[in-house]
Amino acid sequence: MDGQRIIGINYPQLRALCGISGLSESGISQSSVDAHEEFMNLYQKIFLQPKKIPPGIPLGRESNISHASQTLKAMESQARQERNRNRPQEKQTQEMLINHAIRALKKRPIERSQKDLQVILKMLKMFPCLSTQLPKQELNKISSIGVVETWDRSQILFGHDGFFLMLKGSVKPYTRKGSREDQNKPAIGVGGFFGSFEPPQSEDSGNITQCALTLEVCEIFKISHSGYAKLKEDIAAKDHAMKESLIKSCQYYLSWPKLSINHLTKLIQLKTFPANQVLVKEGRVCSFVAYIREGECTLLQDIGALIHPAKKKGVGIKSVVVRRLGCMESFGEVSVLQEQPSSCTIITSTELQAGIIQPEALRDLDSVTISLMLQTAQPTCRKLSQEEITKEYMRQEKSKEWDHIKNKTKQNRDSTERNRTAGGLEWTALLLSTADRRSGADRSGGSRPRRLSF
Repeated sequence: MDGQRIIGINYPQLRALCGISGLSESGISQSSVDAHEEFMNLYQKIFLQPKKIPPGIPLGRESNISHASQTLKAMESQARQERNRNRPQEKQTQEMLINHAIRALKKRPIERSQKDLQVILKMLKMFPCLSTQLPKQELNKISSIGVVETWDRSQILFGHDGFFLMLKGSVKPYTRKGSREDQNKPAIGVGGFFGSFEPPQSEDSGNITQCALTLEVCEIFKISHSGYAKLKEDIAAKDHAMKESLIKSCQYYLSWPKLSINHLTKLIQLKTFPANQVLVKEGRVCSFVAYIREGECTLLQDIGALIHPAKKKGVGIKSVVVRRLGCMESFGEVSVLQEQPSSCTIITSTELQAGIIQPEALRDLDSVTISLMLQTAQPTCRKLSQEEITKEYMRQEKSKEWDHIKNKTKQNRDSTERNRTAGGLEWTALLLSTADRRSGADRSGGSRPRRLSF
């Protein structure tokens, strides 16, 4: 141990380990249990652990580290300068938009043009307190009912009757007692708000700032409780009328009483599906009832396994188009209410907008409406026999083949016409070029003096 040293060994720790009393020496005696346990617990300490290199800049020369650090600092400084350079421009653009919106808001709602409403809406979308709290429909309509109010310095605003958004200036929460808590609250600046869209409940009233004191001249956008309530009623009425019209336009519901249609209208949810999405699979119960508003669906039935005659390899599952569903049509009523597997696969041909009713909501309807739906609605499509499916499949395949031949012939004809036209133009250009050269030669020949013969 005192001779040649081995790299990676902690020799002071090794000496301490060998000095444990109770260890056997040269096999003369057996080690005691305590000495053996102490040795096993401590022997790993005789091996030196390699130093861990932290992640980040690789270890190397100090000059490299210094250079990398300087580069990083330069990049951060450049990014900070870029942000600071763009910030005044963004602030200026925001202030210009607010000024334009204030001018539009000072007009009476009935006098605002479509351009005014677009400017107001664009400004309102800048503020998260509106864009995150209000649904899209309400946010789009707020610009037609909101007004702007101008308040001088040191005036008290009461926010019990609406929602107030700061466009210019600043205010501070205020109570009649002037408590220390109000003094510690920060001022509300541009983009801040106080009040509420709807009258607060008793338990929430303490969390909402109801009064404010103006610290300077302020321009404040206001939405009254009554105006917001009227807006919600108008949107709900329009939505209800649209859903009612959607149901009544479907052929099975033309003679339904208004009360039963209202029951369905309350359950409908509007949804948009992308093209080529499978809505229902053949042999499975429909996952919802759908009333198509816009778009088209394709109904397919499997024709079983077919061996491809050309390839003579593998088996493919083919489908035949049974029919198509479009605007003012519905599907899924019988399948959902009777838990009947669908006889066809339904795929969206285009983007589809539809009103859907979930099975749980449909089954909770009153018995009269359910009975009426079962009496009037029909299965989406009947199950074709194997012979009918095969015939229809062959007809559609022949139609596809014929369309392919027609398109190919048309393309070849168009290509021939283009080549013929291009060839004619080339010949015309060649003839014109030859004629120009000849006329040039004639002109040059005419200018030469004649040679006299003696």
